[in-house]
Amino acid sequence: MKSQLIVCMVLILAMLTYPAFAGCGKWVIRDNTDFLIDPMFDDAVASSTGSSDTANPDGTVKAKNEKVENSEKAVTNTVIVEKKAPTIDLAGKWRVMLEKSPAEQNIIDLILIQTGDRLQGYGTLLEEGSDSPATATGSISDEGISLDVKLIQQKKDYRLDMALVKSELEGSYELYEMEKLEENGNATASRSRS
Repeated sequence: MKSQLIVCMVLILAMLTYPAFAGCGKWVIRDNTDFLIDPMFDDAVASSTGSSDTANPDGTVKAKNEKVENSEKAVTNTVIVEKKAPTIDLAGKWRVMLEKSPAEQNIIDLILIQTGDRLQGYGTLLEEGSDSPATATGSISDEGISLDVKLIQQKKDYRLDMALVKSELEGSYELYEMEKLEENGNATASRSRS
């Protein structure tokens, strides 16, 4: 029994000290921190840093003065394009009514957060007396508002295309289950008072 224990301990120690089992790559210590040496990664980072890149398009290494000339050219040839911020503010609480037919309606309560022309948020779908958590992502453009509302637990995805009419959003929706179109209908949304 003792001999088996000793053999087992020796094997474990051998595995921990043998480089192929202990880890891969070469490790060096730089300023009290371990870094993996990877010259290909270092070259890739150096060549992808914009005006401070170190390689020409053909793969040859740039000279230091060539980098300075190219960065000066880039600054003089840069055209500043201002992106127009959306004129509407959709941030806040919204109640979305989904109407398949006059008798069939579902409600989604959402809290939307707007960053420029991007939307994201969360809320709940009220359907047949139960609440299902939902997440929302979307965008605002000149053509209208596009919003995807996903129900993770039910694997449903509501895709809404709407436009701002006075202070409400009006448009249509499509319901996808497992990437298959299941239903569509009208959608209206108004700011929630609560």
